[in-house]
Amino acid sequence: MIENQLIEKYGEYLDQLDISETNTSLRLSMIKVKPEYRYQKSNFGNNLKIGTKVMGDLIRYADANLKIITLTPDNIDGVNVNNLVQFYKKFGFKMNKGYSKNYEYTDTMIRYPKKPGMKENFKPIIKTLLREAIMTKDKEDVLDVSDFVNFTKDFLGIDDNVKVELAFEKTPDLRTTAYYNNDDRRVKVYVKDRAKIDVMRSIAHELVHHKQNIDGRFDNAEDPGADGSEFENEANAIAGLIIRKWGRIHPEIYT
Repeated sequence: MIENQLIEKYGEYLDQLDISETNTSLRLSMIKVKPEYRYQKSNFGNNLKIGTKVMGDLIRYADANLKIITLTPDNIDGVNVNNLVQFYKKFGFKMNKGYSKNYEYTDTMIRYPKKPGMKENFKPIIKTLLREAIMTKDKEDVLDVSDFVNFTKDFLGIDDNVKVELAFEKTPDLRTTAYYNNDDRRVKVYVKDRAKIDVMRSIAHELVHHKQNIDGRFDNAEDPGADGSEFENEANAIAGLIIRKWGRIHPEIYT
């Protein structure tokens, strides 16, 4: 997998690199260059640009293997989110919203693979490739998700009967692909036409919020769900970790 290749090549410069990979997509959850290398110059006097080099290798891999890449910029270490958005746009990422919104993914930015001579709007072909991984109402898929919910609860130390609802149709309360209701302590996830691994990631993310809530961490928080908040950053990071642990036990989720 590309994560292992990049860690082998750039590991000495990185604090953290987290990439989830399936047959058709890559999700970049975290890329964090060690502070001492962020502005360090090479022997030739130019900036090492480790982040740029990692992204370049990742892009080339995605294009060669016809894989979508998704990510959500956040302000970890105080980096300006708008600056990060502009950085990723240089690599062909677009905001995942409006006309180009792809509901299979919850991340805010998306990049479709490119080949020489290929038209930029590659979305219909990708949708066809994704069908093998799409969440369905089949009993097997629902049971897989139920097992994942129990796995996540055990990992997070949640021992109550928090409800996780799968919605195969849009309802007025679903303004995003998933949410956690602080008041009745309920998770609701939109699953129609979404990859099963992405549905699981959404569930893990929202269950982290439930854990934060029952631990009393929301009590004095003004807006725990705000983009870039410590609660959101933590939920993104832990959800990625949970998916990786689940994937080691169930590698079939990547096919």
